[in-house]
Amino acid sequence: MPNQIGNDTLSIYFLAVNDADNIVLELPFNEAKGKREYIIIDSGVGGKTTQCLEYLDAKIIRLMVLTHPHSDHYIGLESVLRFCERKNIEVQEFWDSGFRSNKQSWIDLIKVLESKDDIRFSTPSSGFITTYGDVTITVLAPSIYLKNRYDTYGVDRNNASIVLKVEYDRHTIILAGDAEWDSWAKITEEFPYYKKNENPDSLIKVEEGFNPIKCDVLKVAHHGSKHGTSLQAIERLHPKYAVISCGALDTGKFSFPDDLTIDILNDNYEKRDTKILTTCDNGTIVMRFNPGKRDIDVEPVGFIEYQY
Repeated sequence: MPNQIGNDTLSIYFLAVNDADNIVLELPFNEAKGKREYIIIDSGVGGKTTQCLEYLDAKIIRLMVLTHPHSDHYIGLESVLRFCERKNIEVQEFWDSGFRSNKQSWIDLIKVLESKDDIRFSTPSSGFITTYGDVTITVLAPSIYLKNRYDTYGVDRNNASIVLKVEYDRHTIILAGDAEWDSWAKITEEFPYYKKNENPDSLIKVEEGFNPIKCDVLKVAHHGSKHGTSLQAIERLHPKYAVISCGALDTGKFSFPDDLTIDILNDNYEKRDTKILTTCDNGTIVMRFNPGKRDIDVEPVGFIEYQY
C-alpha cells in the first residue's frame, strides 16, 4: 500500500515506460463508496499499469482512456482489462478517439471491449465535460473539425489524440497524448484567451482576463517530440511543471525529448521557469494535489519498478 495521504488528495502517477505513455490518476476518496477510484490513461506497458493498480489496491476504474491508436499508448490495455477481470476490478467506462486502425493488436483490444456489456464505450470530442466528485475533466481535443477529416483529409493518428484538462480545487493538469500542431491549433482556437480590455473604443469589453488552458502541470505531447510542442501553445499553457514520458537517449528509439521542445519550454514569454521532469531521468513521477494548497508535492515512486 502507498504512504498515507489525505482523503482529499488527487494523485497522478506518470509511469516510467521509455517512449510510451502509462498514466494512472488516483481520485480523492469516495465517501459514498468507501474507497478510492481510478482513471487510466493509455498503457504502453500493461505490466507496469497492473503493478501500479496492485500497489494502490484499486477496486474501481471509473474511466480508461485510449488517447489514439498507436501501440505505445494502447498495446498494454488489453492485458490491463484482462487483469481487472481476474482481480474483480470494476471498469465502468472506456474512451476512444474514434480513429480506426488496421493493426491486429488494436482490433483485438476493440473485440475485448465489445465483449464487455458492462463497460460504457464513448468517443468524446472537444468541449465535453464530466465530473468525478470534485474533479472536473474537460476534453480539449479532438475537435469535430478534425474528426470529420480522419483518414481522408490529412489528419494523422497523433492529431486524433484525446487531450484532457483535469481540474481539482485550484490546480489544472493537461494531459496531451501525442497531439501535434494541427490539434494544438484547434485547441487554441476553440478555447481562446480572453484578455482584459480597457480600450474605450473597443466594441467588445472584457472585464477580466481568462485563459482556459493555462495549467500547473503539462504532460508534454508526443514524448517531447519537436512536432508535439509549439511556442504559441506553450505561451498559452504556461505550465509550472512539464512532464515528459521518454526513454534514455541511449535506449529510446527516437532520442526524445527533442532539444527544440526543451528550448520552447524554457522560453515562454512570461519566463515562468517551467520545471521539466522526464521519466528517463526520474523514473516514475508521482504528483499530489491537495485542496487549499498551491504547492504540488512531487514524490519518489515508492514501489519497485516493473522490469520490461
